[in-house]
Amino acid sequence: MEAVRLLQDAIRFQQALCDTTFGKELIPEASPVLWYGRPGPNQWLTIGTNPSRGEFLHRDGTSRTGQHQKFYWRDTLSFDDYLGNEEALQQTLERASVYFESGRATTNWFGKPHGAKLEALLNGMGRSFYDHPAAVIHVDFFKFATYEQMGKMRTGRHWMEHPTSIELLERTIAYIKPIRIIVLGRDNCRALNGFSTIGRLSAYPAVTYEIGRHDSGIPMIGLHMKPSEVFVGLGNVRDSNGLHYGSYAKREHLLKIGEAIDTIMDEWLADGRV
Repeated sequence: MEAVRLLQDAIRFQQALCDTTFGKELIPEASPVLWYGRPGPNQWLTIGTNPSRGEFLHRDGTSRTGQHQKFYWRDTLSFDDYLGNEEALQQTLERASVYFESGRATTNWFGKPHGAKLEALLNGMGRSFYDHPAAVIHVDFFKFATYEQMGKMRTGRHWMEHPTSIELLERTIAYIKPIRIIVLGRDNCRALNGFSTIGRLSAYPAVTYEIGRHDSGIPMIGLHMKPSEVFVGLGNVRDSNGLHYGSYAKREHLLKIGEAIDTIMDEWLADGRV
């Protein structure tokens, strides 16, 4: 089964990373996260950076267990034992697949059903993480949880764009076979080939988008913003239309941003651009 082989190769890369100086940045017992949500046909795929520590740890640093557990914990299993433990591998895949179904999604990043954050942007495009069957699935560039944010680590970007990391991402995309890809974050957009058009939304001029096709031909949208981390640090500033940047984070505006980008993408596709 390709999903199991993909997971095993991710575990091998995690094991190799733990033997580098970067290994101290990893949460070692945390399983690789192949995806958030259940893979299925005709899905959209969002791509972020890497699993946050909150997916595996409470604020006080203790492990999420019991009803608070989201993903598989390797616990006392060695990497070698994990690789050969079919039950552990299947539990890892299933926990990732039920991420939204189980009601344990990190809503302060993904957003609640009918809420704000990334969910609101997707709603503006006519999609939702909480549809049944799943209409959208999320993956990360780097499949391993770290104690600190990747952007704050000196070598974080290096390991995110390591050839093995990129290979795992591309294999994940090939396995899911999405019909549209949305890449979140300017640096993540730069790390993927295929974008050919760049622009800003006239109604929301702080929103920069890119459009193109993945190497496999899948239509691809890139957002330099992350809807769950919008314009942090801009302070009490308004855009050229007089709208406060803080308003961009509200559901009503994220819906409009999503709708506008979806319309631009549809027009781009109708023009037959490549």
